[in-house]
Amino acid sequence: MTTFYFAWVDETDTSFDSAYLREDEQALAFELSQAEGEFAALTVDIRNPRKGLLHPTRKQWAWLSADFGDTAGGQPLFFGRLVAMPEEIIGNAVRLTFAARPVDYAAAKAAAADPLKVEPYWDPVWITPELLEDPDAVLESRAALWHIDRVTHAVTISDVLEAEDGVIDLGGNVMRDSVELSFGVAPATKITCEAVVGWDQTATGEYDLVPALIVAFRTAGTSTANMISSFTGQGLMEDWPKAGANIGGGWSFGQSSIRRADGFTVPLDFQTQVFVGGNGWFGQKASWPCWKMLPTLTAKFDVSRTRREVLRFTMTADAQAFISDPDEAEPLMLSLSSDLVGEPIDPGGVLPIGARSRRAYFTTERGRRSAAYLIAVCRARLRARARSVEIKGETSLAAGVAFSCRKAIRVEDPRLPGGAAVGKIISYSLSMSGDSGKPVAGFVIGCSIGKGNPVSAATGTPTYAEEGYAETGWQFYTGASSSVVSDEVTMADFSNVPPNDDGLDFDHLTEAQVIDTFTVFNGEAEQRALIAAYSSSFEGVAAALDQAFTEVELKLKPISKGPFETVYDVTVSALALPKTIDLEAA
Repeated sequence: MTTFYFAWVDETDTSFDSAYLREDEQALAFELSQAEGEFAALTVDIRNPRKGLLHPTRKQWAWLSADFGDTAGGQPLFFGRLVAMPEEIIGNAVRLTFAARPVDYAAAKAAAADPLKVEPYWDPVWITPELLEDPDAVLESRAALWHIDRVTHAVTISDVLEAEDGVIDLGGNVMRDSVELSFGVAPATKITCEAVVGWDQTATGEYDLVPALIVAFRTAGTSTANMISSFTGQGLMEDWPKAGANIGGGWSFGQSSIRRADGFTVPLDFQTQVFVGGNGWFGQKASWPCWKMLPTLTAKFDVSRTRREVLRFTMTADAQAFISDPDEAEPLMLSLSSDLVGEPIDPGGVLPIGARSRRAYFTTERGRRSAAYLIAVCRARLRARARSVEIKGETSLAAGVAFSCRKAIRVEDPRLPGGAAVGKIISYSLSMSGDSGKPVAGFVIGCSIGKGNPVSAATGTPTYAEEGYAETGWQFYTGASSSVVSDEVTMADFSNVPPNDDGLDFDHLTEAQVIDTFTVFNGEAEQRALIAAYSSSFEGVAAALDQAFTEVELKLKPISKGPFETVYDVTVSALALPKTIDLEAA
């Protein structure tokens, strides 16, 4: 014998108490129902109290409970607030409608969402800034819906395939005539993703030109270590580049200075000449000073280059055959773009890309997390479409008291494929008819038609990755994959894909990347030979040196290039889906 109780309470009476096992109103009939993502609702028919039920002084909250005559005692079925105008208030019975909506629903939802902002299910790179605080944003990468407990009003999320609170095994305890099986929308067999990130690669700094300058002068005859030399050193020093002078191709001169060293830090160096010509110079000597100089010279860069990266993959569902030609099923599409990788959106104001000067994003550790989020979103969409079989049924209300949209139900029936099925509860109802007085629990469950084959990550074979395109110390493993969601889906290693650009790494510029040509004309060796060749007069040698003064030609490779685009075609494993009904059973 089942006894039902209805008690009016204050909104603060949120914990069930045996004191609520009373009949403040006589419940003639009721139906308690809940569907995924919705508040539980209760409609109850009571005897017309001939009073104003919506008067401000009346209580608006109520408990519905039941005693099934077993050792469990009274059990709460529902706690909620009156939300609709009473119906049929002229008759002998009044129909009231209640909703199990928490008074602090918005705050509770936000509090429940915060712990869910974890990888791979959360990445602010792909979330519009205005939606970062929207609790519904956490569901984009999860095949889940909000769940509000009809008794405790606890706000959580519940996966559409997995039952967080366990499976209710009804076995054959289902009314035979109530069992119905129906096929819903065909499962999606694949989803293709194309995601784009963009940023302005900005870099500033200076490159030291002195080592290359020393080598150029050494080639031209300078023998003094770490110095440059010339017999026309005064003119060379007067023409030395000024800081800030434009070079071209995105370059200008940075720190730039030169000072004479001979007679200060190294001995004076002269080339002595004895004249043998006429005009009064025969037998006379002249000593020509070779200037030794210590240079400072840097090339400064301040560039902004447009970069774009495209990540593409296709994920297939490891599902049972559902239609005659699975290839005819139209694939799902996911297209996202973001310009936030170079913005301070990570905790502590950190840039996802780390530094705007970087050449690549997706191949960094942070970039792989963004790729994992995309896979999680695609996983969620395929899982949402994998629940293609629905089973309806009815059982006793006592058996249905434990129903919840966070649970699954197992039923046995020889008419079902495989003789049994397990499905996540899509909706349920607990009701008592005013005509028959018979309490009944109804349910609709959704069954997943996956094959239940788990997926494992592969370690791969280690090989050295190309240097200079990504973070220091990275290693590439041929054939390696990493688990994005354990046992469900993996992503192949693509860290060996180099950026499609000019190869410049502004944090590690090399001489070959910076300098096109660095040539010294009329260096020390040529000028010494010239002095020795002109032996007739002092004026002749001086005129010759005036014509053969030391010159330096510098050409730098242009760096103000772009835009650059790199495409990553990533291999993603088939998505493992649970098999809760066997459509291929013999």
